[in-house]
Amino acid sequence: MKLGIINFSEVSETSPKWYDLAEKNIEQGDSIQKSYEGELNGKTGYLILSNRKLLFVREEGFLRKTYDLTLDLPYEKIDKISHEGRYELELTDVEGKKHDFKTLAVPVSRIEKSLEDLAHV
Repeated sequence: MKLGIINFSEVSETSPKWYDLAEKNIEQGDSIQKSYEGELNGKTGYLILSNRKLLFVREEGFLRKTYDLTLDLPYEKIDKISHEGRYELELTDVEGKKHDFKTLAVPVSRIEKSLEDLAHV
């Protein structure tokens, strides 16, 4: 497993809680393809790409972690994808709302390519 990217073929039978939360929020027939650790609008967590939508599960706490879904964006509602520098990605939805994702481990060009492949944006 590379730093910052989770390969779902390596997820064990006891998957992380953030992964379970993401799975509960996708429809039957959809599946999680990739995820990236980072920050969305200043909140730490996981950016998750399924076949049909983009999710962000926020992680809070140190010893006692909690998780909640803060973004559930179908690909057809993404209007624009752009990047600022090597580690910052900006998504704009069809209503004009901006979502800023930052990562230190993975160049956003890789995330942008994954989004384009899955979403056909």
